[in-house]
Amino acid sequence: MWSLASKLWGRPNVPEQSTVPQGVLYEIMPPGAKVKRRCVYKDAQLSIRPTNIKHQYQLVVHKVVDEDEKKLLEDDDENEDDDERAFLIGVEIGFARTMFEAAHGFKWSDPVEPEGSGYEYIMNGKASIVDMCENFAMAVAKCAWSRKESRPYADAPAAEAKAILAQAEEDDLEQMLRNVKIDDSELAKAAENEEAATTTPAKQKSATEGEDSRSSVPAASASAAAELPAEPDVMVDGEIIVSVLGSLYLFDPQTTDFVEIAEEVALTVVKADKYTYWMNVASNERDFSSQRIEPEMNAVFNHDYRSLIWNYFDVAGKAYSFSMIPTDDAHYNALHQGMTRAAYETLNQELWENVSESAQEYMLDACEEDAEMLSLPDNWSAHSESADEEEEEEESDEGEDDFGKAIRHQPVPAGVKTSRPAERDDEDEYNSNGSDESEAEAESGESDSEDEEGSEHDGGAGDGDGNSAKNSRLAVGYKHGRSFVVRGNRIGVFKHTDDDKIEFDTTINQIDDTRGRKFTPSSMLLHEQDSALVLADSQRPHELYKMDLESGKVVEEWKVHEDVPTVTVAPTSKFSQMTGDKTLVGLSHNMLYRIDPRLGGNNLIVQSENQAYSTKSHFTSAATTETGAIAVGSAKGEIRLFDRLGVRAKTMLPALGEPIIGIDVTSDGRYVVATCKMYLLLIDTKLPEDSAGRTGFQKSFPAARKPAPRRLQLKPEHVVYMGAPISFTPAKFNQSPDGNHSEKTIVTSSGPFVITWNLRRALGKGRGDAYSIKQYPETVVADNFRFGQDKSIVVTLPNDVLSVKRSQLAKPTRKTLMIHASDAVGSSLLSSSRNDIVDSPY
Repeated sequence: MWSLASKLWGRPNVPEQSTVPQGVLYEIMPPGAKVKRRCVYKDAQLSIRPTNIKHQYQLVVHKVVDEDEKKLLEDDDENEDDDERAFLIGVEIGFARTMFEAAHGFKWSDPVEPEGSGYEYIMNGKASIVDMCENFAMAVAKCAWSRKESRPYADAPAAEAKAILAQAEEDDLEQMLRNVKIDDSELAKAAENEEAATTTPAKQKSATEGEDSRSSVPAASASAAAELPAEPDVMVDGEIIVSVLGSLYLFDPQTTDFVEIAEEVALTVVKADKYTYWMNVASNERDFSSQRIEPEMNAVFNHDYRSLIWNYFDVAGKAYSFSMIPTDDAHYNALHQGMTRAAYETLNQELWENVSESAQEYMLDACEEDAEMLSLPDNWSAHSESADEEEEEEESDEGEDDFGKAIRHQPVPAGVKTSRPAERDDEDEYNSNGSDESEAEAESGESDSEDEEGSEHDGGAGDGDGNSAKNSRLAVGYKHGRSFVVRGNRIGVFKHTDDDKIEFDTTINQIDDTRGRKFTPSSMLLHEQDSALVLADSQRPHELYKMDLESGKVVEEWKVHEDVPTVTVAPTSKFSQMTGDKTLVGLSHNMLYRIDPRLGGNNLIVQSENQAYSTKSHFTSAATTETGAIAVGSAKGEIRLFDRLGVRAKTMLPALGEPIIGIDVTSDGRYVVATCKMYLLLIDTKLPEDSAGRTGFQKSFPAARKPAPRRLQLKPEHVVYMGAPISFTPAKFNQSPDGNHSEKTIVTSSGPFVITWNLRRALGKGRGDAYSIKQYPETVVADNFRFGQDKSIVVTLPNDVLSVKRSQLAKPTRKTLMIHASDAVGSSLLSSSRNDIVDSPY
């Protein structure tokens, strides 16, 4: 029987089992490398190839590329030919059989590469895989014998070939044992470190009281007595992925300190099932925690302080914040990589080893809060951080640009559909006492619910079917100083006042399509100079609806495409709502396209401006720059950057694991903020060392130079006060349409808290937790800056719409974070009293 190689080269003196058709090629990194192994080819074929030199053969790994990947590689300017790896077969490569994740495979070394490095090929498929593995290993051993003895392959005695294979596998076993051998000197050093830690305890204040985040490293406090969670009933067993030693601390919310609770604990990551990992923490005296590794842990690594801080919720839902400081850098690095691997596999249902080395580095960097400082825009170089701090102290009406003032005084369109006569002035019914907040309260960032009523407005009763409807969506207009809030199948219209408050204006009742079918908008977008709203109905994903704000009625029904369900829409460019542009950017689960309603009929997709992916990309959100470049997020966690519609992405940033639920981009495309449930990702898209100053929207990043994302997340100890896991709403930059690219602030919310990040501070080294916060009596359902500035934020609660000055948000402290029972009661009473007094049509 002729082998594949025989057919190709016409030489009969070659191995019979010369090909393994399916597998994955990994490169084993030398000792000391941050990443232990990386995936070279996700789909590969392994074969034996004769050379032109007598009695010599090559071990060849050939990359298998599908049509979609081939097209992407052709479009990638940075791609270099790398579809094959070849190794001269000899006894010196130590070719041996191996096992990985219960799969058969082979491993070998390359004599020209550093000692301890090598390659693994793990086989796919099940049919006759054991026999195939045995036959191929023997074939390679015979090739090594042929070269060693300078005799034909066919003359190789089976016994001598088996001896070569057995020796290679014995050498491999000895190498593995050497790798795990513990040096006595290392044990002594660890003991000295532990003794020093116990004899010189230090106590540091948590950053909860507003200190720099770098001072938040937990420290020992033997005298403090923090309340420990109950011991877990069961410590989950499984395959040990990593186990490290270190000291354990617990955050005490009463003293705002981290308190040492155990001098030595073992933190172990175990694999309980495929893609299911647990983290166990225990000492010789007691078990502290056993919890599944998932985003709600809110884990934060800090390399400078060699610490891991995370949240733990007991069976009653009470939040705790633990911190562990491993004994040395080796333990820290092992924990960092083990936890990152477990988190990735849990969320992606994919092996960590299948991820490229550059993607692994990207994820490892993203999981540390002390990442290097990101570069600032050139036009910020003259400003200092102190100037930013002073600016935050100003009242929101000071320093407002002319654009913000001009858009307020344009008249509201006449004839807006409302449930009450247009000539009737019911403004007093929707205002509360109208009293302004005191100067002292504005400076401190605190006000009670009575004072805030001056800028809050009740969402009112339900949608006509009872009082069950709640506020759900927010759109902030640039024209007429209006904002729009969806409540059931109605839309409330609110006007912004000159003193940065917000007042109820009118209601658009009973939203229905052109056929009279009522629906509740699942999304809305202001369009055509704020003269229209583009509405979507999740029950009819193939259609969009245009509401004319002059009449308050749906006047057009757009059938986008009968085979393409639209997930979301975005403006053609960041400020196209200020123009008469008729088109939109549409997004389905695997397609990005331009929607042009002027095409008419049942297909409004511009054929020359759409890009489809053959596999499910699970797109979720999109945002555009001032020039029309597009950033797209996916449920897989990937981020793609497009310079225009109709082409493949210039850049794809790897997934960290969590779905992207929202995405925004600065007008110039320099920064992208992507929202995940537990954290935000801030990405600088500027290409490194690019003289033209281009971004990842315009040109692909080099494979090894993808931008390190900055994770913006709440500190685990702050979550203890907040009392519940984090769940962010889509984050937004403030909008800057006047051409100065002055986006300076990011706003989002979680539960009853509105949160902002100063962009300059967030870009600084280790400043991902430098945020300000304000608590409300109800869950915040939507929030955004007032158009054209960042001094005022529109906040939507289930039954209220209000405007808050950014200067009123305060640094996170115990006082600003604690959820008080009286707040919930007060909220209920306040809502009830308003509904009793005001017969609100909205």
